[in-house]
Amino acid sequence: MDRRRFLASACAAAGASILPRATAAAGRTPEKTPGWADVFARLSPALQAVLDDPGREVQLIWLRPQRRRDGAVRMRRLAHGVERRRWFSPASVSKLPMALLMAERLAAHGLGADARVRLHAAPATGEWPEDEPLAETFARGVNRTFAVSENVPYNRWYEALGADAIHARLAALGYPDVRLVSRLGSADAEANRRSVGAALLDAQGEVVASTAAMQAQARRFPFGEVRIGRGWMNDAGEVIPGPRDLSRSNFMPLADSLQMLQAFVLPESVREQQRWRIDGELRAQLLHALALRPRESLDPRYAEADYPDGYARWFFVGDGKARYPDGLRVLGKTGMAWGWLSEVAHVHDADSGAEFMLAASIHCNADGIYNDDRYDYDDVGLPFLAEIARAVLAVERDARTG
Repeated sequence: MDRRRFLASACAAAGASILPRATAAAGRTPEKTPGWADVFARLSPALQAVLDDPGREVQLIWLRPQRRRDGAVRMRRLAHGVERRRWFSPASVSKLPMALLMAERLAAHGLGADARVRLHAAPATGEWPEDEPLAETFARGVNRTFAVSENVPYNRWYEALGADAIHARLAALGYPDVRLVSRLGSADAEANRRSVGAALLDAQGEVVASTAAMQAQARRFPFGEVRIGRGWMNDAGEVIPGPRDLSRSNFMPLADSLQMLQAFVLPESVREQQRWRIDGELRAQLLHALALRPRESLDPRYAEADYPDGYARWFFVGDGKARYPDGLRVLGKTGMAWGWLSEVAHVHDADSGAEFMLAASIHCNADGIYNDDRYDYDDVGLPFLAEIARAVLAVERDARTG
């Protein structure tokens, strides 16, 4: 199966971007932190040129944990090209906080991953196959989400939680700029404000909690107007010239996406109020899902011939069909939509003891026409993400043997 067709609907109202007008006018300089020279020197000349191309809008964040004897973890942070006010499509990376928010809701009612989330009705818009059941266990949903990045579980959880509750909890955790305002596969901003509600069922099928249909307040990109591109291809295959307004689409600063993962995987490295309220067996099952390769999923099952390790995970292996190296554990989430690729991950290398976190995003739409599926993912984006991760790992390994 072509992963581009499978993943492209992750953000029907999304695209690749320029700085929003409010930010461009302010003349902000992208954040740069020393420490990347050894990593960049290990890239091929072609990918080194990618770093210097402003049209690629590369953003990189590298966190290096420093563990103390008292159990605390401090992070050394190295960033390149990071601009939190630049709009870009988070695409399927938005599934990470949605899964964590749904897990928190289950935990609040004493439920585990075997609980079922049952919608009161099918979503009005967005990806939802005709044969998709209204109810599914959370365990199966997270397998679909993290093994191959299916969109339907996100839409189910979006309906169950409601956008107002989603944003209230994200703000409390320290993410007031995040916008999860859209079902995946839906460009209807008004319809996306309405959700049908859901019941939570325990393993025996008994209803434990229920939410009614809701309408959320309207939310927009927090840093000004978002207008992108030279043109947009409509459903009829016609290119509509001029930029497209994406102010009411999903958005997550790359640093926030990485911190969400950090707060879950390494809760001791963040303040108490930033930690997700998920523990015990539910937390263990989520950690397992975050590292799940398609061939390892038991429910559903995915054939490795169609879903290699790099199908929906791109650090290290996304530029081919090779398996992850033995001993390398990678937990996280990727996003692919309208010319944007991004990934956030926690990496542990058993052989060397290396541990780090990495986030990256890159723009892969050179011609500025969006929604036409003409993106240079295979030639530029995927090789870049795979190679940058391999270079960081090589530096981390050398630091432990030098």
